[in-house]
Amino acid sequence: MNIFKHLWLSAILTSSAISVQAAPDKQQASKEHLEKVLQPITNGTITVEAVNDTPLTGIKEAIIKNGNTQEIIYVSDNGEFMFDGNLMNIKQRSNLTEQTQKSLRTELMNSFKANHKTIDFLPEQMTDHITVFTDIDCGYCRKLHQEIEDYNDLGIGVSYLFFPRTGLNTASHQKAINVWCAEDQQQAMTLAKGGQDLPPLQCDNPIESQFNLGIGAGVHKVGTPAVMFADGTLMPGYLPAAQMKQRITQVKTSQ
Repeated sequence: MNIFKHLWLSAILTSSAISVQAAPDKQQASKEHLEKVLQPITNGTITVEAVNDTPLTGIKEAIIKNGNTQEIIYVSDNGEFMFDGNLMNIKQRSNLTEQTQKSLRTELMNSFKANHKTIDFLPEQMTDHITVFTDIDCGYCRKLHQEIEDYNDLGIGVSYLFFPRTGLNTASHQKAINVWCAEDQQQAMTLAKGGQDLPPLQCDNPIESQFNLGIGAGVHKVGTPAVMFADGTLMPGYLPAAQMKQRITQVKTSQ
């Protein structure tokens, strides 16, 4: 359930509080005003990251954050009404909400990668690159990794980030740590995804940070493997190498 679903359920129970705060004044929607409006139903747990214009008169796009999770909602200029969902441009056949999501994911990933390493399987002649959120025990994650040489042969570089599906402080989390702390991370990844139990290891590691990054990027909504393309598109699931190459081309041409 996303942030807004929680908001909606709470709003049903506290609608009188919302109307008291939002209805008397007709001030324009802003970060500060929207946070004030949402305060009664969120107990101050949500921050408003940005309020942007939309092509719809009287409707703003708001980016709200709760912990590591970001959501996009839409709010009236006076702050009295809000809704979530996808805002579509029918004439252009474009998803305006997804465009914002892609921009947010790209910013999130670039910021993370500027200060954190990944486990990389890169070809000598790399023409394309994807980032894959992975889990050691995930069946399709293993299937994707079985084809890592085929990916590389087609010029596709793969950078792995861990997203333990069972959460932090679980067996899957420890398996990710075992790979990260291994002397040869690539070999350890291949062995672990082949079903081999690695010796338990401990070291300074970014697995929790990678997991939280995945939450922020929406990986918890789509599962693993989750493939992130250069433009911020998030694709759930596995594709054979040749089909992945086609998908990358489609993403490029749609930009």
